[in-house]
Amino acid sequence: MSLGLKHKKAFTLVELLVAIAIFSVLSALGWQVFDYLIKVKQRNTEHELRLGQLQESYQQILRDTIQAVPLTANIKNDIQPALVLQNGRFNFSKTGVTDPLQQGISPDERVEYQYRADEKKLYRLKYANLNSSGRDQPQSSVLLSDVDQFEILVLNPNESSAWPEAQVDLNDLVQKQQLPKGIKIKLTVKDVAYVWIFSLLNTDYLKPQNANLNNITPPIPKKSQKIEHQAAARNCSYHYFGDGGIGDYFGGNNCQTSGRYC
Repeated sequence: MSLGLKHKKAFTLVELLVAIAIFSVLSALGWQVFDYLIKVKQRNTEHELRLGQLQESYQQILRDTIQAVPLTANIKNDIQPALVLQNGRFNFSKTGVTDPLQQGISPDERVEYQYRADEKKLYRLKYANLNSSGRDQPQSSVLLSDVDQFEILVLNPNESSAWPEAQVDLNDLVQKQQLPKGIKIKLTVKDVAYVWIFSLLNTDYLKPQNANLNNITPPIPKKSQKIEHQAAARNCSYHYFGDGGIGDYFGGNNCQTSGRYC
Protein backbone atom coordinates (compact mmCIF):
# COMPACT_ATOMS: atom_id res chain seq x y z
CA MET A 1 0.00 0.00 0.00
CA SER A 2 1.57 3.21 -1.10
CA LEU A 3 1.17 6.38 0.89
CA GLY A 4 0.67 9.66 -1.06
CA LEU A 5 2.89 12.34 0.31
CA LYS A 6 1.60 15.91 0.12
CA HIS A 7 4.30 18.45 -0.55
CA LYS A 8 3.79 21.86 1.18
CA LYS A 9 4.90 24.81 -0.93
CA ALA A 10 7.38 27.09 0.93
CA PHE A 11 9.04 30.44 0.19
CA THR A 12 12.15 30.15 -1.79
CA LEU A 13 15.24 32.14 -0.92
CA VAL A 14 14.69 34.47 -3.85
CA GLU A 15 11.12 35.25 -2.80
CA LEU A 16 12.26 35.92 0.74
CA LEU A 17 14.95 38.30 -0.46
CA VAL A 18 12.45 40.13 -2.68
CA ALA A 19 10.04 40.52 0.24
CA ILE A 20 12.82 41.85 2.45
CA ALA A 21 13.85 44.32 -0.27
CA ILE A 22 10.28 45.59 -0.71
CA PHE A 23 9.87 45.97 3.06
CA SER A 24 13.17 47.86 3.25
CA VAL A 25 12.11 50.27 0.49
CA LEU A 26 8.75 50.93 2.13
CA SER A 27 10.44 51.45 5.50
CA ALA A 28 12.91 53.90 3.97
CA LEU A 29 10.11 55.85 2.28
CA GLY A 30 8.12 55.91 5.50
CA TRP A 31 11.12 57.17 7.45
CA GLN A 32 11.75 59.93 4.88
CA VAL A 33 8.15 61.10 5.20
CA PHE A 34 8.38 61.00 8.99
CA ASP A 35 11.71 62.87 8.97
CA TYR A 36 10.28 65.50 6.59
CA LEU A 37 7.31 66.06 8.90
CA ILE A 38 9.64 66.48 11.89
CA LYS A 39 11.75 69.04 10.02
CA VAL A 40 8.65 70.95 8.91
CA LYS A 41 7.44 71.06 12.50
CA GLN A 42 10.83 72.33 13.68
CA ARG A 43 10.90 75.02 10.98
CA ASN A 44 7.37 76.10 11.91
CA THR A 45 8.36 76.28 15.57
CA GLU A 46 11.43 78.38 14.75
CA HIS A 47 9.35 80.63 12.51
CA GLU A 48 6.78 81.16 15.26
CA LEU A 49 9.51 82.00 17.78
CA ARG A 50 11.17 84.42 15.35
CA LEU A 51 7.83 86.02 14.51
CA GLY A 52 7.07 86.37 18.22
CA GLN A 53 10.41 88.08 18.83
CA LEU A 54 9.84 90.44 15.91
CA GLN A 55 6.38 91.34 17.17
CA GLU A 56 7.65 91.97 20.69
CA SER A 57 10.49 94.15 19.38
CA TYR A 58 8.14 96.08 17.11
CA GLN A 59 5.66 96.69 19.93
CA GLN A 60 8.44 97.86 22.27
CA ILE A 61 9.77 100.36 19.73
CA LEU A 62 6.21 101.46 19.00
CA ARG A 63 5.58 102.17 22.69
CA ASP A 64 8.86 104.06 22.95
CA THR A 65 8.25 106.23 19.90
CA ILE A 66 4.66 107.01 20.88
CA GLN A 67 5.97 108.33 24.20
CA ALA A 68 8.86 110.33 22.70
CA VAL A 69 8.77 113.94 23.92
CA PRO A 70 10.67 117.14 23.01
CA LEU A 71 12.76 117.25 26.18
CA THR A 72 16.50 117.76 26.14
CA ALA A 73 18.84 115.70 28.32
CA ASN A 74 21.68 116.94 30.50
CA ILE A 75 24.58 114.50 30.18
CA LYS A 76 27.68 115.62 32.10
CA ASN A 77 26.50 119.26 31.86
CA ASP A 78 26.13 118.87 28.09
CA ILE A 79 22.62 119.60 26.84
CA GLN A 80 21.70 116.84 24.40
CA PRO A 81 18.90 117.28 21.83
CA ALA A 82 15.59 115.56 22.44
CA LEU A 83 16.52 113.05 19.73
CA VAL A 84 20.01 112.22 18.48
CA LEU A 85 21.01 110.20 15.44
CA GLN A 86 24.73 110.49 14.72
CA ASN A 87 27.04 107.82 13.26
CA GLY A 88 24.57 105.04 14.03
CA ARG A 89 24.07 106.26 17.61
CA PHE A 90 20.36 106.72 18.28
CA ASN A 91 18.75 107.90 21.51
CA PHE A 92 15.82 110.06 22.54
CA SER A 93 13.80 111.28 25.51
CA LYS A 94 10.50 109.66 26.40
CA THR A 95 7.88 109.91 29.09
CA GLY A 96 5.23 107.55 30.43
CA VAL A 97 7.07 106.14 33.47
CA THR A 98 4.58 105.49 36.26
CA ASP A 99 5.24 105.77 39.98
CA PRO A 100 2.38 103.94 41.72
CA LEU A 101 4.23 103.75 45.05
CA GLN A 102 5.13 107.46 44.93
CA GLN A 103 8.85 106.82 45.33
CA GLY A 104 9.83 109.96 43.47
CA ILE A 105 10.61 108.15 40.20
CA SER A 106 11.03 110.54 37.31
CA PRO A 107 8.31 110.24 34.64
CA ASP A 108 10.90 110.86 31.92
CA GLU A 109 13.79 108.70 30.78
CA ARG A 110 16.35 108.37 28.00
CA VAL A 111 16.24 105.38 25.64
CA GLU A 112 18.98 104.26 23.27
CA TYR A 113 18.96 101.54 20.61
CA GLN A 114 22.40 100.00 20.11
CA TYR A 115 23.25 97.46 17.43
CA ARG A 116 26.29 95.21 17.98
CA ALA A 117 27.24 93.60 14.69
CA ASP A 118 29.69 91.15 16.28
CA GLU A 119 26.89 89.71 18.42
CA LYS A 120 24.13 90.20 15.82
CA LYS A 121 21.97 91.66 18.57
CA LEU A 122 19.97 94.84 19.00
CA TYR A 123 20.07 96.22 22.54
CA ARG A 124 17.73 98.64 24.28
CA LEU A 125 19.45 100.82 26.88
CA LYS A 126 17.30 102.75 29.31
CA TYR A 127 18.56 105.62 31.50
CA ALA A 128 16.23 106.30 34.39
CA ASN A 129 16.75 110.06 34.33
CA LEU A 130 17.29 112.77 31.74
CA ASN A 131 19.98 114.31 33.94
CA SER A 132 23.04 112.09 34.14
CA SER A 133 26.56 112.45 35.43
CA GLY A 134 27.84 110.11 32.72
CA ARG A 135 28.67 107.39 35.23
CA ASP A 136 25.12 106.06 35.48
CA GLN A 137 24.72 102.51 34.23
CA PRO A 138 21.73 101.98 31.96
CA GLN A 139 19.30 99.11 32.20
CA SER A 140 20.20 96.90 29.24
CA SER A 141 18.01 94.32 27.51
CA VAL A 142 18.22 92.41 24.24
CA LEU A 143 15.57 93.78 21.91
CA LEU A 144 16.22 91.36 19.03
CA SER A 145 18.68 88.56 18.19
CA ASP A 146 20.05 87.14 14.91
CA VAL A 147 20.09 90.58 13.32
CA ASP A 148 22.33 90.47 10.25
CA GLN A 149 21.91 94.15 9.28
CA PHE A 150 20.43 97.17 11.06
CA GLU A 151 19.97 100.82 10.09
CA ILE A 152 17.94 103.73 11.47
CA LEU A 153 16.91 106.77 9.43
CA VAL A 154 14.87 109.82 10.38
CA LEU A 155 11.98 111.05 8.24
CA ASN A 156 11.38 114.78 8.05
CA PRO A 157 9.75 113.93 5.67
CA ASN A 158 12.80 112.98 3.54
CA GLU A 159 15.13 110.27 4.78
CA SER A 160 18.26 111.33 6.61
CA SER A 161 20.96 109.48 8.53
CA ALA A 162 21.58 112.35 10.99
CA TRP A 163 19.56 114.38 13.47
CA PRO A 164 19.51 117.26 14.40
CA GLU A 165 19.79 118.60 10.89
CA ALA A 166 22.95 120.39 9.81
CA GLN A 167 21.33 123.83 9.72
CA VAL A 168 20.07 123.59 13.31
CA ASP A 169 21.62 126.04 15.78
CA LEU A 170 22.67 123.78 18.66
CA ASN A 171 22.97 126.83 20.90
CA ASP A 172 19.22 127.32 20.57
CA LEU A 173 17.45 125.22 23.20
CA VAL A 174 14.12 125.35 21.34
CA GLN A 175 15.67 123.93 18.17
CA LYS A 176 17.23 121.12 20.21
CA GLN A 177 13.76 120.12 21.33
CA GLN A 178 12.41 119.55 17.83
CA LEU A 179 11.64 116.02 16.67
CA PRO A 180 11.54 114.61 13.13
CA LYS A 181 8.25 113.44 11.67
CA GLY A 182 9.19 109.82 12.18
CA ILE A 183 11.88 107.17 12.03
CA LYS A 184 12.51 104.32 9.61
CA ILE A 185 14.21 101.11 10.71
CA LYS A 186 15.64 98.69 8.16
CA LEU A 187 16.82 95.33 9.47
CA THR A 188 17.58 91.84 8.22
CA VAL A 189 16.88 88.83 10.44
CA LYS A 190 17.74 85.32 9.23
CA ASP A 191 18.17 86.59 5.65
CA VAL A 192 14.70 88.18 5.68
CA ALA A 193 14.54 91.97 5.26
CA TYR A 194 12.08 94.13 7.21
CA VAL A 195 11.23 97.82 7.09
CA TRP A 196 9.50 99.46 10.06
CA ILE A 197 8.22 103.03 10.07
CA PHE A 198 7.17 104.83 13.25
CA SER A 199 5.59 108.25 13.61
CA LEU A 200 6.74 110.76 16.22
CA LEU A 201 5.06 113.64 17.99
CA ASN A 202 4.49 116.65 15.75
CA THR A 203 6.69 119.47 17.08
CA ASP A 204 6.09 121.99 14.31
CA TYR A 205 4.78 124.41 16.94
CA LEU A 206 8.38 124.77 18.16
CA LYS A 207 9.64 126.08 14.84
CA PRO A 208 10.66 129.77 14.76
CA GLN A 209 8.05 130.75 12.15
CA ASN A 210 5.35 129.65 14.57
CA ALA A 211 6.89 131.25 17.64
CA ASN A 212 5.19 134.63 17.13
CA LEU A 213 1.76 133.16 16.73
CA ASN A 214 1.34 132.98 20.48
CA ASN A 215 1.64 136.77 20.70
CA ILE A 216 -1.28 137.36 18.35
CA THR A 217 -4.54 138.04 20.14
CA PRO A 218 -7.20 135.83 18.55
CA PRO A 219 -10.50 137.45 17.55
CA ILE A 220 -13.45 136.96 19.88
CA PRO A 221 -15.45 134.08 18.44
CA LYS A 222 -19.13 134.17 17.89
CA LYS A 223 -21.34 131.72 19.72
CA SER A 224 -21.39 129.41 16.72
CA GLN A 225 -17.57 129.41 16.65
CA LYS A 226 -16.93 128.70 20.33
CA ILE A 227 -16.95 124.93 19.95
CA GLU A 228 -14.56 125.11 16.97
CA HIS A 229 -12.15 127.34 18.88
CA GLN A 230 -12.28 125.09 21.92
CA ALA A 231 -11.46 122.11 19.72
CA ALA A 232 -8.62 124.01 18.03
CA ALA A 233 -7.22 124.97 21.42
CA ARG A 234 -6.73 121.27 22.13
CA ASN A 235 -4.04 121.00 19.43
CA CYS A 236 -2.02 120.28 21.72
CA SER A 237 0.76 119.96 24.33
CA TYR A 238 3.50 117.37 23.90
CA HIS A 239 2.62 115.33 26.95
CA TYR A 240 1.67 111.72 26.33
CA PHE A 241 -0.77 109.96 28.56
CA GLY A 242 -1.26 106.21 28.96
CA ASP A 243 -1.94 103.83 26.10
CA GLY A 244 -3.51 106.20 23.62
CA GLY A 245 -4.42 105.30 20.09
CA ILE A 246 -1.90 104.97 17.33
CA GLY A 247 -2.35 107.57 14.63
CA ASP A 248 -0.63 109.10 11.66
CA TYR A 249 1.57 111.85 13.02
CA PHE A 250 2.64 112.96 9.55
CA GLY A 251 -0.68 114.65 8.96
CA GLY A 252 -2.49 116.79 11.48
CA ASN A 253 -2.32 117.52 15.16
CA ASN A 254 -5.47 115.75 16.26
CA CYS A 255 -5.06 114.67 19.87
CA GLN A 256 -6.97 111.45 19.65
CA THR A 257 -5.23 110.13 16.55
CA SER A 258 -1.76 111.19 17.66
CA GLY A 259 -2.08 109.70 21.13
CA ARG A 260 -1.24 112.98 22.85
CA TYR A 261 -2.68 114.17 26.09
CA CYS A 262 -4.32 117.60 26.08
